[in-house]
Amino acid sequence: MRTLGEALRAQTHEHGNRMHAAVALLGLDRRDEAIEILTQTSRQSQSLVDQVTARQHGDPAVGALLLGKAAQARERGIDWRMDIAPDTPRTPLAPVDAVAVLGNLVDNAMDAAAESADRWVRVSLRRGDHGGIVLEVADSGPGIPVDQRERIFAQGYTTKPAGPHGRGIGLALVRSVVREAGGDVTVAGPPTVFRVTLPSASSRGSRS
Repeated sequence: MRTLGEALRAQTHEHGNRMHAAVALLGLDRRDEAIEILTQTSRQSQSLVDQVTARQHGDPAVGALLLGKAAQARERGIDWRMDIAPDTPRTPLAPVDAVAVLGNLVDNAMDAAAESADRWVRVSLRRGDHGGIVLEVADSGPGIPVDQRERIFAQGYTTKPAGPHGRGIGLALVRSVVREAGGDVTVAGPPTVFRVTLPSASSRGSRS
């Protein structure tokens, strides 16, 4: 809930800032600039919404999270790219678990990207082999040393300083949730790419 709430707060804050700017420009009788700000906002938002809603079997909570995270990225000066294939099946994860997995991966990616000069995050969601799902989150950060790529999934292990929400929990939670659903999560690079593979909801249901 915290992850989703923070993402939606950023989205609301971004839209609020642009609306205030447009209103101020109208007050200064600079109509063309005001229209440009509002038009650009509409184009960016519609592009993201189109990708989220084009997925026939999408998870609404995941869609809301992605829209909010896009706003968070812009707020932090990070170039955000999202590619969602319309034919991606529904995941076997409950909405709260899907938000936990994606939210943790994206948050880590944005933190890493913020440390680089070329600040970007890429999120892709597509149909995998045998009808499963592949989620990839890539970033421009400094990368993860090869000797740490397995250790980062251990409970309590972290490369970041302790924060108000604990430390070393996110990636351990991601792997636990994904494996419980019959999938796996790996990391490669450079650039750093976390890849989550999951069975589709229908294929998992047919095996249970």
